[in-house]
Amino acid sequence: MSFDDPALLAEFVTESREHLADVEGQLLEIESAGADIDVDLVNKVFRAIHSIKGAAGFMGLTRINELAHALENVLGKMRTKELAPNSAIVDVMLRAADALSGLINDVENSNEVDVLDHIERLNEINDGPIEATSRDTEPEVVCKPVDHIPIEIVTPVERTTLEAPAPARTSHVESSIRVPVGVLDRLMNLAGELVLGRNQLLQTVSNSEGGGMQAVAARMDQVTSELQEAIMQTRMQPIGNVFNKFPRVVRDLSAKLGKQCQVLMEGGEVEVDKTIIEAIGDPLTHMVRNSVDHGVEMPDVRMKNGKEPTGTITLRAYHQAGKVRIDICDDGGGIDTNRLKDKAVNKGIITAERAAQMSERDAVWLIFHPGFSMAEKISDVSGRGVGMDVVRTNIEKIGGAVDIDSTLGKGTTIQITLPLTLAIIPSMLIRSHKRRFAIPQVNIVELVRVRASEANQRISKVKGAHVLRLRGALLPLVELDDVLNFHEAGIGLGFGDKARQIVVVESGQFRYGLVVDEIDDSEEIVVKPLGRHLKSCTCLAGATILGDGHVAPILDVSGIATKSDLRTHEQEAQKSESSDETTRQGERQSLLMFTNAPNEFFAIPMSLISRIERIRTEQIDTVGGQELLQYRGTSLPLLAVEQFIKAQTRPTMHHVHVVVFQIQGREIGLIAADLNDILDISAEIDGNTFREPGVAGSVVVEDKTVRMLDLYELALAAHPKWFEDKPKEHVHIEEKPYNVLLVEDSSFFRKQAKEYLVSEGFHVIDVEDGLVAWETLTSGEEDIDLVITDIEMPRMNGFELTRKIKTDSTLHVLPVIALTSLASDEDQRTGREAGVDDYQIKMNRERVMAAAWRLLTQNRRSRTNQPAVVEGCLS
Repeated sequence: MSFDDPALLAEFVTESREHLADVEGQLLEIESAGADIDVDLVNKVFRAIHSIKGAAGFMGLTRINELAHALENVLGKMRTKELAPNSAIVDVMLRAADALSGLINDVENSNEVDVLDHIERLNEINDGPIEATSRDTEPEVVCKPVDHIPIEIVTPVERTTLEAPAPARTSHVESSIRVPVGVLDRLMNLAGELVLGRNQLLQTVSNSEGGGMQAVAARMDQVTSELQEAIMQTRMQPIGNVFNKFPRVVRDLSAKLGKQCQVLMEGGEVEVDKTIIEAIGDPLTHMVRNSVDHGVEMPDVRMKNGKEPTGTITLRAYHQAGKVRIDICDDGGGIDTNRLKDKAVNKGIITAERAAQMSERDAVWLIFHPGFSMAEKISDVSGRGVGMDVVRTNIEKIGGAVDIDSTLGKGTTIQITLPLTLAIIPSMLIRSHKRRFAIPQVNIVELVRVRASEANQRISKVKGAHVLRLRGALLPLVELDDVLNFHEAGIGLGFGDKARQIVVVESGQFRYGLVVDEIDDSEEIVVKPLGRHLKSCTCLAGATILGDGHVAPILDVSGIATKSDLRTHEQEAQKSESSDETTRQGERQSLLMFTNAPNEFFAIPMSLISRIERIRTEQIDTVGGQELLQYRGTSLPLLAVEQFIKAQTRPTMHHVHVVVFQIQGREIGLIAADLNDILDISAEIDGNTFREPGVAGSVVVEDKTVRMLDLYELALAAHPKWFEDKPKEHVHIEEKPYNVLLVEDSSFFRKQAKEYLVSEGFHVIDVEDGLVAWETLTSGEEDIDLVITDIEMPRMNGFELTRKIKTDSTLHVLPVIALTSLASDEDQRTGREAGVDDYQIKMNRERVMAAAWRLLTQNRRSRTNQPAVVEGCLS
């Protein structure tokens, strides 16, 4: 079939896709409402189908017109309440909507497609009652994909529809300008080239004199960044575009398997680049199907185990540390690791000896082994052993990572971490063997500098491999010179009279330290493909052109891990030894140490830092006395230390660092002149000598007095209005305050936590270890509402105290928050097994308080069975 006006046809296809975009989800909502018909919702679907029918009739698309007309008739009876929807009826309507979508996607051949069966089934519904039909006999419409797929740039203008205005309330829908994807790709490439030119200009300017030239460069820098952000925004799409298809997937699959499942979706508004949206659709679908097939139990089994017969699949998307995190959770039976290991041994994947030595985490990761399946028999749903290994590979190809956490009998959570975009990525430049390389910041966990004097204590050999002792774990080390064959393997690591620069990176299940010669600077890079002669190098992911015109290869963190044959089970096996040593030395703090002026040292807990940026001082603007950084399309407020505490003035410098953290849901940056080091210390912090608002205390490091900053108090001093409208999350049953038992052996942390708990209106009973806490709880002298406990303590640690509380017939309902300096995955797993309700970092006042109010409110509701609303609480 040919059309005289291809542009009009393309317009029809695009418009029809918009109408059908939400129809599937809306039909499922109509089904769930049953006889209690939501007329407004039915009207929305009716108008969408009506618009498609009218336009198709005008253009001579007879099959589309006929099918839409039959579907419209059924919807018409529903909106007048002559017909009540049920599963059988909605089944037929969903299949008809699928067929309609197929016809539109292959619109030029649509008039030749037979859709009579769908029309007859819809007419039967319209004419009388419908019987349930087998899902296996549904007709298929095979259609070819359309090459030209336009996307839209949204503006704030009202859209007009093809039909006359309905008498119901008018919906204000935003209109759009449609731009072909090819045009946007071209714009993106041009912006990338402009970024490269900007980098080269800045490099030239920094090596020459001339204020006028610098002003031009600064302006070009700003314009380039704004153009880049604007173009990136056109490519951003809500992840709900992927999520919205899963209610149908879960509905159909659960019915086929005889299960009952519901889907909960959160964070559908979170946006990521279109290339990532396209790449994650199939992996997410596979994992959701697995949750239904392998995770959720049959209704009778669930009821036998004290669960609701209907299982729940939860899809959750949110931003975390500059990345997008997607959690796929089910409340099913969890993963039986013993069964996993037995199957893996039977298949010859691992030996019986290896299975006996495997940790729970390693055993769960067997599901990502190629060819591995837990299905009892092969079916069209599962059992072929092709799936989770491909899922992990595809996610890691786009710079993402997959992790899994499962509790037998309670359920499984699959965690996916994704970059926001793949086109222009923030990276760290490093040097190795006099060559420069780029590492995507999405893969960087932290930077560690090991002094020559402490190399022998912190770097050692285990089973022939070098490892770094880092916060209670042995981290495998890979020397970049070795992996790239720049020199003979094993030379130089841990020896010599110079400090070692280590970039701690992660990809998927791997976390290791990459030993490099120098760490240069951070820079936004444009990814270019490798030449043919480097295509086979698994350690490189591409290349970029730097500001000085030189080419820098981009390191592939996952490829380096594979080439180096890293095995996380070695880390797990060694962790207990290292943890014992940490316990003997006392609890350690990870601190970023910096100077604001020469010989004046400050520290910030690493756990509170979102990211660190290096900027030019001319990028800092001053508006109304407030220093600001124009960053990625937003204004980032900045703090200068000397404005709020007793400190020397920062000297004039070309570059400074900005330490970004979050307070009251806002980002704010602290200006740091020079970064000195990231240190792990176990010394007791002095909370008295240098205490002032904004300074929590001090500690002596290598004969230097270092003041530890209180970021919460600094932000409060700088922006008091942010804290005036703080939501009142707490709800008291009576007028008396809640009683909190605070258990902490460090006098500094005990005093600090007590101060802010009291300031929030709590009555605090503070004790120095778990044994005294247990005696306090069992004495009956205090009616405790919440326990906040440290983990590492003498006599009785936090885990032991929690186990006692949770197994006591009277105290088991008492909520427990565990406080730690750094909550490792293993610690959190142990804490959950002990019964800990929430894990929080000690110095993060906001999150500790939010968790406290949330748990207290939940506990109050469970005891009184009264509804309460908690605002702003996020653990």
